[in-house]
Amino acid sequence: MVLNNKYLFLFLTIYSTFSFASDGLLKENNRIFFKQGNTKIFLFTDNNYCFDKDAFSVEKLTNDNKKYLFVNHTDDCNPSGKYEIFDISENKAKKFYLSPLYDPEVDSTKKQIIERFKDGPVSYTRTYVLKNSKYYVFEELKTLASDLNLSTVYLDKTPTFYLKNDSNQVIKNIEISSAKAYFFDENLKQTKPYIVRGDKVKVDNLIKKNNLIYMKVEFKGKNKITKGYIKLSDVL
Repeated sequence: MVLNNKYLFLFLTIYSTFSFASDGLLKENNRIFFKQGNTKIFLFTDNNYCFDKDAFSVEKLTNDNKKYLFVNHTDDCNPSGKYEIFDISENKAKKFYLSPLYDPEVDSTKKQIIERFKDGPVSYTRTYVLKNSKYYVFEELKTLASDLNLSTVYLDKTPTFYLKNDSNQVIKNIEISSAKAYFFDENLKQTKPYIVRGDKVKVDNLIKKNNLIYMKVEFKGKNKITKGYIKLSDVL
């Protein structure tokens, strides 16, 4: 029997829809599989796995034809929780080299993965970029206060720090919030000059020493300009 074009198109549409609908996660005796068409790929064993057959996505992360499966893997059924990543290009699951990510978003055009998570009241956003066929952390944003974030950019071996607002713009001017903010010299030794709450300074750059962030600033007083470092905590 020969199908005309109209019936052939209808047949292919129904077949395609059926095949797509059959994709999903499958749980058998605490073993979790990914079922894609007629293929069943074993992922992991988890007695307490919070099962949701649709808690997955298939993404293209690299510049080749490999397929990567993101699988929601949280104990509390949180749809924006932790995701495991598997390479399923060869119809078998191989764990991706990145650790499980929280609430990841994939931009396949820019070859970026964006991860969002919280540690207590502090929010973090990490951006991973593709370089030489591997993903690396390019930037981490840490929420410090309303419309104030600490950006850590990993371009070289030594990270670079910036202050950014919620629109991802670098902050160049900021107001002191502590009662008294002392200046530090180039060796980060405290000096006598200080500024007070409400004073505004121009931010040149940020450095980190002994787990503390210092801002190199410029303050224009009535009679002179004072330059030096102040602690980031003095503006929080």
